[in-house]
Amino acid sequence: MGVEMGDVPTRKPKAWHGFVCLVLLLGQPQAVSASDWFDWYGITGPCDGDCAFMIFGGKFVETPMDEVFFQGNLSPSEWNFGDSGLLGIAASRRVASLLDNKFQIEAELGLAKRFGAMDEYETWAAAYLRYVSFPWNDYLYTTVAVSTGINYASGIADFEKEKSDNGDGSRLLHYFAPEITFAAPEDKSKELVIRFHHRSGIFGLVNDTGGGVQYLTVGLRFRF
Repeated sequence: MGVEMGDVPTRKPKAWHGFVCLVLLLGQPQAVSASDWFDWYGITGPCDGDCAFMIFGGKFVETPMDEVFFQGNLSPSEWNFGDSGLLGIAASRRVASLLDNKFQIEAELGLAKRFGAMDEYETWAAAYLRYVSFPWNDYLYTTVAVSTGINYASGIADFEKEKSDNGDGSRLLHYFAPEITFAAPEDKSKELVIRFHHRSGIFGLVNDTGGGVQYLTVGLRFRF
């Protein structure tokens, strides 16, 4: 005797059926793995191109940073420069990358000496977030980066005392130093670096201090 389709008993799916399907789905290889959005390289071991050393120098900028970047739309020729210079060195290491290496994270230690109207030393530790995927990089390899960190000065300049609400300033301030770099695509190990070296009280958040000493600097970075 044949069995009609209407005679086949129907069964309602049970709850554990859905759970099994979910487990099987999660167990399949995914289109985006963790390494596609975040890779940790570490801070020890061979450099393999992740380490860098930079030498740089620059001129003191009196124009407030918010006017330089956010309000005034001023060109460098319109900035007010003071009678102080800066010479410094910095060592850095690439420790991670994000979004399939479109962004890179670097750790940096630096030391600098002011001269001219100011003569203090500065030292800092910072983390940089760098964007490295500009569409023209096959012709001129370009990156931009911003930092967050701490900067300690051996003394407090009169400029910083005048900027602070308490009139004292602070030796320890936030270090925010955006930069842009250029290199030949066939040799990315040597970079021209233009950095706005800036100590910041973060609008009074750090010890009631406003804007800190800042320099427009140019340097050379060597990656190895």
